[in-house]
Amino acid sequence: MQVSWIFRMMAGALCAALVVLPFSIAVGNGLLALTLLLALGSGVWWQGVRHLWDHARPWLLLWLAYMVLMIVGLLWSPDLHRGGVIISKQWSWLMIPVVLMICREGLWLQRVLWGLSIGLALHLLLCVAQSQGIPLPVAAPGGSSQADATGLIGHISFGLLYGIWAAWLLHLGWLRQGLSRYALGLVALWAVVMVFLAQGRSGYLVVLALTGVMLWKLWLRHLHVRVLLAALAVGMLAVYVVAKGPAETRIAWTVDSLKAFAHGDLEHAEARISLWYISWEAWKQSPWLGIGTGGFPSVSKTLIAEHPHLNMGGHDSFAVPHNIYIMEMTRWGPLGLLVLLLWLGQWVRMGWRMDWQQPHQLLVTLSGVGIAVHGLTSQAVEEYHASMYCAMFFAIGLAAWMRTDASKGEEAMPDCSNSLDSPDKIAK
Repeated sequence: MQVSWIFRMMAGALCAALVVLPFSIAVGNGLLALTLLLALGSGVWWQGVRHLWDHARPWLLLWLAYMVLMIVGLLWSPDLHRGGVIISKQWSWLMIPVVLMICREGLWLQRVLWGLSIGLALHLLLCVAQSQGIPLPVAAPGGSSQADATGLIGHISFGLLYGIWAAWLLHLGWLRQGLSRYALGLVALWAVVMVFLAQGRSGYLVVLALTGVMLWKLWLRHLHVRVLLAALAVGMLAVYVVAKGPAETRIAWTVDSLKAFAHGDLEHAEARISLWYISWEAWKQSPWLGIGTGGFPSVSKTLIAEHPHLNMGGHDSFAVPHNIYIMEMTRWGPLGLLVLLLWLGQWVRMGWRMDWQQPHQLLVTLSGVGIAVHGLTSQAVEEYHASMYCAMFFAIGLAAWMRTDASKGEEAMPDCSNSLDSPDKIAK
């Protein structure tokens, strides 16, 4: 069997997975597992790890430190089974080396982007149908309904995925001329509108954060201070219009909840705030080491029983506190929070220094900022769609940067079909 044939099969499986992933996790996982197995067997995955070591070493080392804490944290966890389940959810990040190697080949980079975009666009059509009362082909995941149409992706990760995708499309259109510029802009606008209609606060925050990042990198930092102030005023007006429009109900609910919390009335505050209070109490039980990997459900159950005045939405325990920063602080103490912050900070920093005049390199920063902001209200690094798509976006952006550097002669980056380091030569 020729390795080149394996490479094409592996890359084709990845593209197919990206098309079906928004619709079926089971089918998508099957295709991604095939991609990963072929990459491991052929040596492509190990080549990808080597390139990560050469070009994203601080990011890789910090991710490894995060995973070491994940595993070592089992030693003092009261629930080893739950800890094992959490570790198994980290497999999304294992896709990065293989996606990186596939996207180093220019033709496959375009095919991967097409597969990803076709899948997300078709799913957005499904969301439109759902918003018009057409039932989904299978049971909708939590939070997805006609009023908050998020299709089969679900309410939690919807804003993150489509916020990053829309920002990339908008940037791609900005780099182009003619009809394609307006077409890409309209698709990006469509995605953003659907995010706001879904009424997910995380989606609002992600879109606003990514908008601010793109405006600064591409436009605002080059302006005179008076123009900058005018642009800031326009931005504040836009936020006000949104706050009084599609986001008004969710924002009002959040403000009322925060007022209740400020007055010590946790019973009438949002359940999420009570959950964060429980997380704080859990961390206080072991402030230096934390409660261990997987310990949160059992500890939260005990603490909720001890605080019957809290508004826990009828739950007697929770799997996660819906905040990655609180979660890692609770799991592993200050060291866990520090490693997480350094990892995400290096992610954003690496993308920030890339060339944003190129079409895909900004995906590194967009995915880093997106998952960091999304993590304020969710378990972003362990959610299936959030972690899988952010891993894909990161790998695509990094591969695009490596290809651009090679074309400038700053790095020997030969084509995958001709190099001794390429997938076609690995099984020499």
